Amino acid sequence: MAMEGGTSLAQDLCARLCHDMVGPLGTVGAALDLLGEEPEAPALAQDAAAELRRRLKFWRAACGAGTGPLAVSGLTALLEGMLAGGRARLVAEAMPAERVLAAPVAPLLLLGALLVGEALPRGGTVTLAPQGEGFVLRPEGAMRAWPAALPALLRGEAVEGARAAPALLLLRLAAAAGWRVALAPESEPDALRIAPGG
Repeated sequence: MAMEGGTSLAQDLCARLCHDMVGPLGTVGAALDLLGEEPEAPALAQDAAAELRRRLKFWRAACGAGTGPLAVSGLTALLEGMLAGGRARLVAEAMPAERVLAAPVAPLLLLGALLVGEALPRGGTVTLAPQGEGFVLRPEGAMRAWPAALPALLRGEAVEGARAAPALLLLRLAAAAGWRVALAPESEPDALRIAPGG
């Protein structure tokens, strides 16, 4: 059963990664097709290539493989343009930019911020602050709606699919690191808490 769940997560994560990469790749392809005809084509291709690099850097760090300790400033840089399709940004004013996050914690905060950003379909800010030994991520914007997979997975329900992959990966990485993830307060959640004590 664990193997089936791992395979499903791998498939869903690959589908999510492909979804995140296909748009910029299409732009690169279209720009290359127009190279001789449109003077803006090279700049368009460069912008799309930069977008691909940014997304790949984020996913490499978020998946945890080879992610070492990461400063808050590095976390903020990796999340630039990733939250709510670029309509939200991370605010971590309560934490010094030079504060270094331990290797197992950085991917948890990256994935947590991504999910909190998904709760802001019209954009806004994702606020990151320390709370006790852990952290709290709070969505702030005109409209807030948690991605359906997150509360369902936290209730122990089985959820699959590419849209659920970040939440499932967050919970698995948190469990492996001995951390826990929760929406709080339970009645009307307005924050995602990530703390030691899985």
